[in-house]
Amino acid sequence: MDYDVIVIGGGPAGLSAALTGACYKLKTLVIEAAAAGGALVNNFPWKVVDNTLGFRNMTGKQVAAIYVEHIKNEDVDIKENEGVENITRDDVADEILVETNKNKYTAKAVIIAIGVLGKPRKANVQGENLNGVNYTLTYPNLYANRKILVAGGGDTAVEWAVGLDKAGAETTIIHRKDVFRANEKNQKDIAESKVKILWNTETKEILGENGKVKGAILINNQTNKTITENFDEIFLGLGNVPHSDFLEKIKVKTDERRMKILVDETMKTNIKGIFAAGDITQKWLKIPEAIGEGGFAGICAYKYIKNPYWA
Repeated sequence: MDYDVIVIGGGPAGLSAALTGACYKLKTLVIEAAAAGGALVNNFPWKVVDNTLGFRNMTGKQVAAIYVEHIKNEDVDIKENEGVENITRDDVADEILVETNKNKYTAKAVIIAIGVLGKPRKANVQGENLNGVNYTLTYPNLYANRKILVAGGGDTAVEWAVGLDKAGAETTIIHRKDVFRANEKNQKDIAESKVKILWNTETKEILGENGKVKGAILINNQTNKTITENFDEIFLGLGNVPHSDFLEKIKVKTDERRMKILVDETMKTNIKGIFAAGDITQKWLKIPEAIGEGGFAGICAYKYIKNPYWA
């Protein structure tokens, strides 16, 4: 058997679970589809993390680097840019097989901590495949002095708009409703920014020239009035579409929407030896709670490995 425990996902919950495994002297592997550190480094490396105890005025990239360095110093193996394709249990061998796009690994226990599972939701409008249509914002400073359109009304879209504004971009945000879904802090931030807000507005068509974004036709869904405006880049923050096929493939029980894995009070799934923690479970958790839940999942996995009949 290759490992005692394999953690799928290298975000805060996954790394915390791995640290707990290492503290209990379990041979531990973390498999991350992108860069270790999760969304902190892959989606918001520029964002200041202000909701994690012990970190202040540090960016997601900086916080992620500290997390990863800590884990590596505890002799945890980390495989980055390696996507998990299947997880199956072999009852005869009493082990779990994890298949990735690069390799196969076996373990006594697996902890799934893959965060918000899904792919960006498309706008389903003409032109959304043009160069310059983005579904993530890595470095706002790259767009200084450019004219930017952000579509969406949740925390992600609002944070993008504020970040771009602070970076010196001329930023407009459109939302199909007349109030943002973002939290109170983000709503305060955008109200105090120079971001132009267009309520009850959606993207009717994205315009391009030579394969590159040139602008957009926007429509007010209350009046049906349209406006055409030039933009250098467009960011679509319309949420995620869950990869429900993956959850069905590994045969773990999920909620009715097939977006969250169901776990009991000991973080167990319906499959023996497989646990889950963090945002992929049925509770929506922020970073501090995800770290605690990940650590608890590590403890539960350790108890299972030492006594498979532990309940």
